[in-house]
Amino acid sequence: MNNVIITLRTNEEIKKELDMIALEENRSLNNLIVTILMRYLENRKKEND
Repeated sequence: MNNVIITLRTNEEIKKELDMIALEENRSLNNLIVTILMRYLENRKKEND
């Protein structure tokens, strides 16, 4: 699967919260966001099945 670049616009408060979580989990912000999206999609798939 090829990686693609997307742009995410959010407010500063949300970014700060995500930065703190990424730091706590020893992840990059990008990796954290990808992980959150993957979990969301998995949960949605389970709900639809």
